[in-house]
Amino acid sequence: MKETLKFIIGLAFFINNTWSENLIRLDSAFMAKNFTIKINDSLILQDILLNKFLCLQKCLIDTYCLYASYDTLTCSLYSQDALNDHVSSNDKIIYQKSNYELKKKLEMEPFTHSDPVMSCSNSSHFWSQSTNLCTPCKTGFIKYSELPYNCYHSGKGSRNFDKSKSYCQSKGGVLFRPKTQNERFFYIKKFPSKITFVNSTITNVGQIFKWPDGSNVVGFGKGEPNNMGSKKLIEGCLELRSTGYFNDGACSNSYDLIICQQE
Repeated sequence: MKETLKFIIGLAFFINNTWSENLIRLDSAFMAKNFTIKINDSLILQDILLNKFLCLQKCLIDTYCLYASYDTLTCSLYSQDALNDHVSSNDKIIYQKSNYELKKKLEMEPFTHSDPVMSCSNSSHFWSQSTNLCTPCKTGFIKYSELPYNCYHSGKGSRNFDKSKSYCQSKGGVLFRPKTQNERFFYIKKFPSKITFVNSTITNVGQIFKWPDGSNVVGFGKGEPNNMGSKKLIEGCLELRSTGYFNDGACSNSYDLIICQQE
């Protein structure tokens, strides 16, 4: 009995120490700021979590997450687009990734070959956020200087959603997943007056459009998605319009531009 009690006390002590160490490490990875997000266009994920630790951990492993807020069990993750959508607040705290300030500094400094991210400047290589390595683009894919964390391929030929998705898979990539405003607005400059499918679908009316990783799609045009006001699912696929905003559309629609990304 005494040995069992000692084991339980020891295990509790170990868990508490490990938990504390993880909290310290996570706290050092974020800066607490007194402001609140005004508009939810930058929201990439909202989930119910037991504590702030799990919320910050979720943001830390999400390469698109810059800000995290935790309020009454609700964890909200925001992308870099929130930079222009926040206001000062005395009673609200947002956690910002600490390395963002370093990243901004690096972007402003002259190029140096000693920095691994900056040295990945060749248009045939990109800095993979999944492996943290400078990775070569696949054949037919190219990296744009405005979007250094992926390689892209654009194809022509009228295709519906399923055929667009299959086309990207045949090239060794996936259908376009523009999670951030920066990616959407780059699309406008690169391919003006074009519409293209992106990698998100729904199967029921009222369902929320999500990316394959489970994060919510944000950046819809005014009044969208609307399924054309029908109670029957008509518009189950997602399109990126020439305005830079999303619109739900029929999966049977065909467009002559297909954008694929490597990962």
